[in-house]
Order: sequence, then C-alpha cells, then structure tokens
Amino acid sequence: MTRGLNTRRLSRLALSASAAMMTPLLMIGTTLPATAQNRSLVLRESADAADVIHGALLSDGKTVTYTARQMPADASTRVDFKKDKPEPPREQVRDKLNPRLQRLLAKDPGATALLVVNFRDSLTMPLLPEPDTDQGRDAEVNQAAMKRADAMLGEFRARRDVQQRELVSLLGDRYGGKVRERFWLVNAMAVEMQLGMAKELAALDDVLSIELDDTGTIPPQNANNNDDVQDGRARMVSDPYFGLGLTGGWIGLLDTGARFSHNLFNSPSHIDFRFDCVNGGANCNSGSAFNPNDDCWDHGTSSAAIITGNNRSGDAFRGVTGITLDSFKVYPTTFDSSNQCSGNLSVSASVRGFQRAVAVLDRVIVAEMQAGGSHTGTISVAADNAFDAGAVIIAANGNNGSAASTVNEPAVAHKVIGVGNFDVQTGNQVDSQSRGPTPDNRIKPDIQAPTNTETAGNGCGWRQNCTSGGSDTAFRVFGGTSGATPYAAGAAALLRNWLRGTSFSIDPGQVYAQLILSGQQPYPFNNTSGAGKLNLPTNGWAWWGKVTITNGGTIDIPIEVSGGSPNNFDAALWWPETATQAHNDVDLSLIDPSGVVRASSLSIPSVFERVRAAGAVKPGPWKLRVRGYNVPTGGQTVYWAAHVRLY
Repeated sequence: MTRGLNTRRLSRLALSASAAMMTPLLMIGTTLPATAQNRSLVLRESADAADVIHGALLSDGKTVTYTARQMPADASTRVDFKKDKPEPPREQVRDKLNPRLQRLLAKDPGATALLVVNFRDSLTMPLLPEPDTDQGRDAEVNQAAMKRADAMLGEFRARRDVQQRELVSLLGDRYGGKVRERFWLVNAMAVEMQLGMAKELAALDDVLSIELDDTGTIPPQNANNNDDVQDGRARMVSDPYFGLGLTGGWIGLLDTGARFSHNLFNSPSHIDFRFDCVNGGANCNSGSAFNPNDDCWDHGTSSAAIITGNNRSGDAFRGVTGITLDSFKVYPTTFDSSNQCSGNLSVSASVRGFQRAVAVLDRVIVAEMQAGGSHTGTISVAADNAFDAGAVIIAANGNNGSAASTVNEPAVAHKVIGVGNFDVQTGNQVDSQSRGPTPDNRIKPDIQAPTNTETAGNGCGWRQNCTSGGSDTAFRVFGGTSGATPYAAGAAALLRNWLRGTSFSIDPGQVYAQLILSGQQPYPFNNTSGAGKLNLPTNGWAWWGKVTITNGGTIDIPIEVSGGSPNNFDAALWWPETATQAHNDVDLSLIDPSGVVRASSLSIPSVFERVRAAGAVKPGPWKLRVRGYNVPTGGQTVYWAAHVRLY
C-alpha cells in the first residue's frame, strides 16, 4: 500500500468527466451476501438486500458462526394498533439566513461578502462501487472501482452542471452575484454578493440556506485530563475488534491537517492521501499555497492519532484502529498580529473535503468541525449526500453547551452520527457538550464517546505558529467533542469492516444501527446522551438487517435465542431521512416467547430507537417488532440490529 502524498497517483485517480463517459459498466453485486471466495471478484454498487436476517455468534468480537436467511413471508402484517402518543412537537422556525450573516446584514446591508447559497435539490447521489478493502488502492479491483466511480461521478456532475446553469444566470442577472465556485456534491455555489440582495434571494422557495463562507468558528476542543488512548479504547471495548486485524479500507478525516512526521504516523504509517482543501483547489491537491500540515491549530494530529496511530510509543497510545487514513485540511493556516492562529472554518473548504473523500472512496468520513448552520445548511447537506454515496459520516456535536439546541453542522444533519462526550476517567458528562434538539426536534447527540485522553500533538500547542519547530514525539491532552469523535469514528470503521467481513453488508445505515445498539441508553432518550456511551458487543449472538416499513404496518422479525445463559436482549433501529421530507415515526418492541412485550422504544421525533430487556433472557422464539406508527412518506427503509449476551 502506498503512503503519503503521491501526485502521480492523485492525477491518475482524479475525476475526469470525459474519460469517465467511456468507462464500461462493471459487474454489479449479488442480492444475497457474497461468499469469501467471490467477494474480490465482484465490483458491487448495489445496496444491501432487504428482508435478510443476518446472524453471528461472537467470541471476543470474532465471528464463530454466521447465518443468513430470508424473512418469513408472514413477517409483515397490517393490524390495527392503538395510536396514543401525543402530537409531535412543532419544528422551530428556521430562517434561511445564517445567524452570523443576519448580524452582519443588520450592521452593513451594503457590504459585499462571499456567501454560499444552498438550493433545493432534485438529484440524488448514486451509491458508488464498493472497493475491495482486503487489498490496497493500487490493486486491480480497486483501480477498477475508482474508474467506475469516476464514470458515475462524471455523469452526475454533468447533470449537476445542467441543473445549475439557470441558477448561475439568476444569481448574476437578478441579484448581481458573481459565482466563484460551484459544487457537485450539493446544489450549492459560492457567490460574491451584496448582503442586502441575499435577503431578497432567501425569499425564493428553492433556496434552503444562505451563509457566509467564513463560518466564524475554530476547531472545537476542551481538555483537562491526562488519561491515555488505551483508557478510551477500554471504555468502548474496541480492542477485541482491533485484534481481528480489521485494517482494510480508508477513513477520511476533515480537520486541520496533521503532523505527518510524528512517530505515531511512521514505521509503520497508516496515512495515505494528504489533501489541503483550503488552498489545494477544487480537488484539494494542487496550488502554490498547498499545505496539508497541522502547523497552526494542533488538532488534526490528535484526531488522526486516536483513529489510527501506531504503537511506537507503546500500546497505551496506539489508535483505535490500524486502518489507513486520508487527511483533508479544511481549516486555514493563518495568523493574527500576535502570531496566533486566527483563520475560521470555510464552508467551501468543507464541501471540497467531502467531495474529495467521496471521490477517493473513503467509506468512513470524520467531520471534526462545528459550523454554526442548521440541518439544511450546505455542510449538512453535503454530509447527507456523502452518506447516499455509501459513506459513514461521524461528526463532533460541538462544545457550545450546556444550553439546548446548540448542535453544530454537520452533526445536526439527518444522515450523520453526532458524537457527544463523557470524561474517560470519571465517566461523567462534560458540561460544554452541545445538545439537541435539532430545529426539526431530532435527538442529538446520537451516541457518546470518551474524551480527555492524552495522544499525539504537533509540539507547538493550541493556536501557536508551528510552521517551523514542533516535535515528532509530542503528546497532549485532547478533549471536548473533538476528543470523543475519533473514538466513535474508529468504532464505526471497525464495525463496518466486521459487517463487511461477516456478511458483506456495506450500507452505512447498517453501521449506524450497530452504533446505536452499542450505546448504553435505552428509551427514553434525552438530548444530553442520546443512545448513550459506546460499548461494543463482543460476545453472544448478534443479528442485523434492513426492512421497509409503511404507515400502520407491523413487521415481526423472528429471532431464535438459544445456548449458554442468555442475558440482556438489546435491539436498535436507525433510518435515513432527508432534511426536507416529513418525519417518519417508527417504533420498536421486544416480544418474548410467551408473547409478552418485554421492552419498547417509542420516541416521537428522532430517527433511532433503542431497547433493552434487562436480566435473564428466556430461550426460544423472540420477535423484534418494527411498527410504522406514522409514516407519511409511504415507505421507510429501516436498519435494525440486536444482540444477546451469553455467559
């Protein structure tokens, strides 16, 4: 596997619309899980099959036995049930103009600024082909995957170009705006425009949001402890999965860059592409000011080390995974008159980062940022669309708590796992964590991970000029939701590789359901802990799959519990919604062999459910009951996961 910046490879892998149009269609995957013998021979770009019950017997994370069977024909029924929930809370009134833009507009409506205008979108991102994560990027099958992805994205960009031509004319002719950049992952553009005209533009129905490109936010962090990464891994019980050798695939980190010369990234190195999405152009990989290093904020170095640092400084500082990481710098290296870091997160750089991560087939994307927008903001929609392309998206909830409704972009988005935090040493809640609900009342964070652990740093310190100097052996305490997010990202990547290796499940929604299941907070939920603290299931029986639920429908998923001394039956749901659709209310219940409802999760506004039947579990045929309490969209894909411990 190649390491570091390789401009020849980047050129070969770069998106090329003209060449992409001539690429032939490759073989599409099977409807049932591929066998170990044929996985590397199939270039799969189809979603997981629905109505398959996957099951695995686990021992220290290792799959001892795997089964797959079709859902019985009579699992789905329509029976009347009592609808006795209260009315859902009303959505918060949302202004299309970002609050920071509103303040500047009130101060000087005649001023001109670079704005990002996000329009309603009629296009859906295609699911990109799944690379063979057992092989490196240069392997023939993965080169084929990249060529096929180039072709698909080339065709998609062509459709996006047609869609945006009229908008470019509208922005210039009617509102006097000059389009400086157009994005393909989202139907959005960076436009230089007079602020007063932006207020008129916001009146259009097709405009979702308008925001300053300069978000006014710096990397989120807070720190006050000195436990090491080993303690964080122990809190999540992730080491058994690490021990399985699950190092395939690529993780994209959108952050401040990294100090790539640090000991934790060399001999061996788990770093591959190094991108600068601030100065590196549309593809983040060129330009005279190209600089992918963490030489300002002392942030991305720590994130990268927790995700995938090596063990040269001992096992205590080894990362959660050994998976290859691609770094995307989205925060600038700029300094104020005191020679301290001063540059804010750019919306454009963030979208470029998501676009490039999607294009190089990073299947886990980590957003270490806290932009101040909403679930319809450009960064949020970019994250949602990256999910549609096949990526798991993990984002920091932010550190603007403890007030309600303080979650940041893109954690606030619909198809993103927002990560909250708890102190690794005490297990206590960190007060500064941002909290939900979102403007449309969803629970955030989705899960929580440990923070305040000691890991690699750039050797210069927070906000210090590190363009020269620093240390390749430096360590620092990394806190806040920034310190928690790489733990959740590492867990997500390990779970994705485990799912792929066990059943060839590749839908990001399968990973989300496993993360919600790994949380330790069953219903009822709150906007401080969400589904709770991550604790990965390592022993017992695990089951997972996906179904489609309709309004008033009931699906009883049969689960046979047997063997050992079963204890604690846990189950979870997660489902994807868009920022503009009506919310679907889906419920989950556990039915024991005697027909008794042992536990239910009946959340009204959120997109996940989590239940636990605590204590001894009676062997026999159980049911996971998925019920469409209110599904106005006509049909909702729902991912489910369950686990029973065996002692």
